[in-house]
Amino acid sequence: MKRRKKTFIILAVILVVVLLVAGYIKFFNGRLIYFTTGMKSGELIKTAGQKTTNTCEADILMSDVKKEYEEMFGSNIWREKIGDADFESYIKDQIKSKLMRVKAMNVKAKERGVVLGREEKDSVGKAVDAFYNELTESQISSTGITKDKLNTMFTEFAIAQKLYDDLTSSMDIEVSADEARVIDIQYIVSDSEEDIKAYNLVNSGSSFFAVAKEYNADGEYEYELKRGEMDAAFEKAAFNLSTGEMSSIVESAGRYYIIRCTSDNDKAKTEVNKSAILEKRKLEQFNTDFEKYEAGIYMEFNNSEWKKLSIQDAYTLGSSFEDIFNAYFGK
Repeated sequence: MKRRKKTFIILAVILVVVLLVAGYIKFFNGRLIYFTTGMKSGELIKTAGQKTTNTCEADILMSDVKKEYEEMFGSNIWREKIGDADFESYIKDQIKSKLMRVKAMNVKAKERGVVLGREEKDSVGKAVDAFYNELTESQISSTGITKDKLNTMFTEFAIAQKLYDDLTSSMDIEVSADEARVIDIQYIVSDSEEDIKAYNLVNSGSSFFAVAKEYNADGEYEYELKRGEMDAAFEKAAFNLSTGEMSSIVESAGRYYIIRCTSDNDKAKTEVNKSAILEKRKLEQFNTDFEKYEAGIYMEFNNSEWKKLSIQDAYTLGSSFEDIFNAYFGK
């Protein structure tokens, strides 16, 4: 079970690219609208009434993802394929999408009069100092990062965050206690019908723990379960158990399980899960609504400058934009 869960996590990280690429700014799923060339060197995105996004902002985000992915998967990760595209191109598209989404959100924020307050501006200044002070002179010289450019970047991301909070705060979205319910289970698993013997052993008074240790190849036998993590047969059997009850033999994804429920509602974890589901649904609703607005915004995107940028060749900066943004603006 533990091994399967780790596999699910790795696949999710690679395919969804949420935590590492967009962990610090939730609304990353922007749609790319208009593209033109002829902008100045170093300029990447331009929108009427907004400061121009420069290439060093993309460099900073690329530095973040380079560190994160290479620590997890090694430097060869960029040669892997996602569909017909190499992994680097896939991640670059996510970064491009995010930068354009943040720019569009700043246009919307200006229309709605959403601005940073004094304390938030203070936090921007502190975030800029925290990031800049960790850079070496060589990194500053090579990337062209300045405090002014960092101030623009942190300000625009903070305004985008504030707009998101403003637009989602009034959404009428409900999550029931049952769909958010988190349960604690123990399990015995085998690849064959020998589970029947294990079932008989437990029923005849043998310790569930002892039998699980004998049958489970990885030595694990406890699991914290949320809806949607396992297939339908396993989930139905597990969530129908009350505390202390044990299932009959359950076939799930070609394996055989005996499930014992140790808590049919971990209330503290259920509340945390309920908040997570609510935030996920708000994000989905926001993306649906904002794409309609975003489609009407004219942006210039400098493709020639973009093609020069590479995640593999990005500098490994001493600072992480994600970590610092979270430290000052995270929830």
